[in-house]
Amino acid sequence: MSENSPIKHALYAKIDSIGQEEIHQLLSSGKFLELFEKIYEPVIHSVRNIDEYEKHGMLAESFTHYLFTEMLIPSQRKITFENIELDMIIPNTTELQKDSHDAIVIVFVKTSNARQIKQIIQDVKKIQNDDAKIWVISKNHIEIPQFTYITKKESFGEFLKDVQNFIKTKKRNKLNIFKTKV
Repeated sequence: MSENSPIKHALYAKIDSIGQEEIHQLLSSGKFLELFEKIYEPVIHSVRNIDEYEKHGMLAESFTHYLFTEMLIPSQRKITFENIELDMIIPNTTELQKDSHDAIVIVFVKTSNARQIKQIIQDVKKIQNDDAKIWVISKNHIEIPQFTYITKKESFGEFLKDVQNFIKTKKRNKLNIFKTKV
């Protein structure tokens, strides 16, 4: 996504209009559904002239990156590892190399083409062969063996809770859960 992306611009304009303090309060109290309603839903409806699947995938990726930063979730975004492009990985490629069970690869679907989606997942499986550690976020539900979340508030809220639980079980977050004191 380029610096001039209308999605990125709309996302950060909405974040600025709400304010960091309110966002941190919602995050610290686990009100992910409300956060999704206040940020994701208005932004997705405000952006025009972009394919719906691409728009949802790009916004979900940008929003997730922002939230992970605010929640101090260790992750790497938009990297190439062993010649495979990855949207996001928790916590990082070093952990993936050490023990693939300690890393989650997140795929943000930006197309409705089932063949392309399956190819992306096949590529990811070359470095993360545990289907339970490949999480796919899409505009619509996809029948695949990997965990699938959709860009609707309930499912996206579950995704964020699942990420927090994964981090807690792996003891990755040695600081506090959020950048600001709660």
